[in-house]
Amino acid sequence: MSTVDRQHMSIEDMNSRVPFLRLIGARQDPNFEDGIVRVHLSDLREDLCNQLPAAHGGILMTLLDVAMSRAAVLAPGAPSSTAVTVEMSSRFIYPGRGPLVAEGWVINQGRSLCTCQANIYDSERRILATAQGTFKYWKAHAYDKSSESSA
Repeated sequence: MSTVDRQHMSIEDMNSRVPFLRLIGARQDPNFEDGIVRVHLSDLREDLCNQLPAAHGGILMTLLDVAMSRAAVLAPGAPSSTAVTVEMSSRFIYPGRGPLVAEGWVINQGRSLCTCQANIYDSERRILATAQGTFKYWKAHAYDKSSESSA
């Protein structure tokens, strides 16, 4: 399978096989030619909000995390189609309201670890939250039950 096919399949896997992302309604944009992965949450439903009402911090952190991990595995030369979070630091700047988009990109890529950054924007392109994280490339297929011993 070519790198392009693997990358396309990974996007479809992310959009259809990750139960939590299906639950919240997040979808990855298939366009990543500019090196930036975009994860959209078009419908910020009431059940995803806090008492303000605005997007719950856990929803914002999920979008940041997914944008960064997808950037890690879609980077040229990525050794795996799965990357798991080792650590992540987030900052909340403004309440998240309305449609949201997280954009993630790679800062540094090694053989087993990748450092990424991400921002979340509202519909006016105002930065609502930022994050930086380190991701470990997972060597086994993410949906393989025996993959836990193969990292």
